[in-house]
Amino acid sequence: MSVFSSKAEKVFIFAFFFIALGIPLFFNENTFYVNKISTMLILSIFVMSLDYLVGRTGLITLGHAMFYGLGGYLFAIMIPEYEVVNFWLYTFYVMAASGVIALIVGFIVLRTSGIYMIMITLALAQMTFYFFADSTEYGGLDGLFIYLKPETSIFGLNFLDLDNENHFYYLCLLSLFNCYVFCKVSLHSRFGRVIDAIKENPERATALGYNIFHFRLVSYVLSSSLAAYAGYLFSLQYGFVNPTMMSWEVSASALVMAILGGLGTIFGAILGVFVYESLHYGIEHMTQYWMFWMGSLIILMVLLLKSGIAGLIEQLVGGKRK
Repeated sequence: MSVFSSKAEKVFIFAFFFIALGIPLFFNENTFYVNKISTMLILSIFVMSLDYLVGRTGLITLGHAMFYGLGGYLFAIMIPEYEVVNFWLYTFYVMAASGVIALIVGFIVLRTSGIYMIMITLALAQMTFYFFADSTEYGGLDGLFIYLKPETSIFGLNFLDLDNENHFYYLCLLSLFNCYVFCKVSLHSRFGRVIDAIKENPERATALGYNIFHFRLVSYVLSSSLAAYAGYLFSLQYGFVNPTMMSWEVSASALVMAILGGLGTIFGAILGVFVYESLHYGIEHMTQYWMFWMGSLIILMVLLLKSGIAGLIEQLVGGKRK
């Protein structure tokens, strides 16, 4: 079973990961760009998790950043202060805890749909934002600091040093690859086919005997856990977590990146993040009015590229989507 939905996707994925493997070698000692691309890889995981929920499940949310921030906060709260912990073990803890929280939140928000779901997810995210922003115990707006990065040993063998920018970059790249494979395999399974059917026609899926609430809830938990993992990586990279990671602007920006890349394509999340962040970085250093030009370009691209950048690549490369 192939995980690729089109020839264009296959070409892009092979080209992207082939080039990405050599990025640290190309930039050599210039750690700024290695760190910048590491951040883009983390954002790609976050946006991919949102695309899984919005583009494939059909559930629009403006509160996805709540789990992005929770991933970092859960890790910072769980770890003993000034003690090195195991990365793999705490990855499990963070994703399991965020999954339980997503299960509870999902029971609430999935009782609604459409504009009402957008409003309630936004409200819950803002409540969480202000809880941490006003909490002196959790650092308020300054957030919490992570003084020691985890070690990555497995059975006594340590493969990666997370204090090394190149090692951390390859961890992010591996994480993105695993996230992509997980999303594609799950969407090509029987579960994924039911999710597609529910998005296209929920009434018919219900008539066939499927409990659409249960399928949507599983999708919500999976995508939220992946978003928490992205936030966990982000907090490790910069050594802190604060409430701004949960703001509605982060959710809205991620939604723009998903639409720009090509909603529902999964691999379009990578395209959307790299194009958006590259434009942001480039225009920001060209003019003080960068927000105006950035916004104008995004609007123009969304209007001209109806299926996103992924759709444009599919037209250029050819091959029908499966």
